Amino acid sequence: MKKVVCLILLFSIATRVQAQSLFDSINQWVGGQLAASTGFESYIFLFIGGVLASLLPCVYPVYPLTVNFLKNRSSKLGRYAHPLAYYFGLASIYFMFGIIASLTGGAFNEVLRLPLANLTIGIMLIIMALASVDYLSLPFFGGQLDSKNQGLAGTIVMGAGAGLLSSACVGPIVVSILITIASNVEGISTALAITAAIKMMLFGLGVGIPVLLLGVFGLALPKSGKWMLLVQWIFAILIGYFAYGYLAKGLNGLGMSESVSFYIVLGSLLIFLSVYNLQPSTKNKQQKTTYSLFLLGSIFGFLIIATNLIPSYSNFQSNNSISNEPNIEQKGELTWYLNKEDAYKKASETGKLVFVDFHGDWCTNCKAFQKQTQSDNDLNDALQNAILYKVYDTSEEFTKYRNDSRFPELKVGLPFFLITDAKENIIYKTNDFTKTEEMQLFLD
Repeated sequence: MKKVVCLILLFSIATRVQAQSLFDSINQWVGGQLAASTGFESYIFLFIGGVLASLLPCVYPVYPLTVNFLKNRSSKLGRYAHPLAYYFGLASIYFMFGIIASLTGGAFNEVLRLPLANLTIGIMLIIMALASVDYLSLPFFGGQLDSKNQGLAGTIVMGAGAGLLSSACVGPIVVSILITIASNVEGISTALAITAAIKMMLFGLGVGIPVLLLGVFGLALPKSGKWMLLVQWIFAILIGYFAYGYLAKGLNGLGMSESVSFYIVLGSLLIFLSVYNLQPSTKNKQQKTTYSLFLLGSIFGFLIIATNLIPSYSNFQSNNSISNEPNIEQKGELTWYLNKEDAYKKASETGKLVFVDFHGDWCTNCKAFQKQTQSDNDLNDALQNAILYKVYDTSEEFTKYRNDSRFPELKVGLPFFLITDAKENIIYKTNDFTKTEEMQLFLD
């Protein structure tokens, strides 16, 4: 059994690495096609991009649970009713994303990067992982997964929930779409909102294609048996592994270090197992799981309150301090200018490039990049060869940049990185904090 668990964990880790590679490849392809196409072709590429995104390892594991759920629901409208309702629910979420993006300039994307949003997504994934191995029931959708409930409303809501989860998983691709939408924003209008909504909906329709094929066209999963229990646990562990990524990201955003976040999640798992096993045997596993999750929810609630009341110890670390010199922020060996005039004046004197980091204290990816600048030696060396300028989202300069038509990425959200020469000519820009190798190439 231990060997099986080890193999599952190794499979999960390998899948996570492959997922990141697929993220990058699909995101670059979709972004490139959107940038090159402005007519009908762009809509086709959005749909194809959604289909490709549906194959990502962090999206696919939810399909067995979803298909089994749809398979066991009936409707007087026919066998296609529930699969199509699910498909409609998933696409409708992306349709709403498009409207929100056009009306708010991508504010919802900023919300998805808040620490609490990441924690919420992580918890939702854990719930789906437990449901996939029948340790948790989903009463909102009809009581049990084998429910014969004929109502379509729950199926639509389930599809919408899947769309919300998948939007976080395929975040880099969604951001590419939103940037393209934002780059064409010259004012809010009904036509703009509808166009943006249709673009996002097409991507969502592509993401939902596997479920449509499985549910509508009769493609079925193999018959259940003992082997299915192992498959279910593989999916559950895989979903849980991605859930850990979101939980750690959320805790990091609240000021926790990576090691502290790991021990919090590990400790929570141990508490969950202890509480689960200490409960009376008269309770079924769904009841035990529900009680344990409520207890964990209380612990996470306490941690959220505590981190907002107690100053983070990281603020007192010597390698992350504010210099006595005004308008300068020192991060280890890196000196960041907080004033634009000072940064570009220094760039003119030295002939160096300017690396601009648009930063928000609420942005988990911004904080992740900050850590990379210290832990990644190659990136650190490259940054030392440039003039570093940090623009906080609370500054007036940030607003000026955001209103500049050259930077539609800022209408979508943070993080955003920019490399210019001393005369502010754009050399490179990206909203992906993981593209450190590309940054190094331009800085070198």
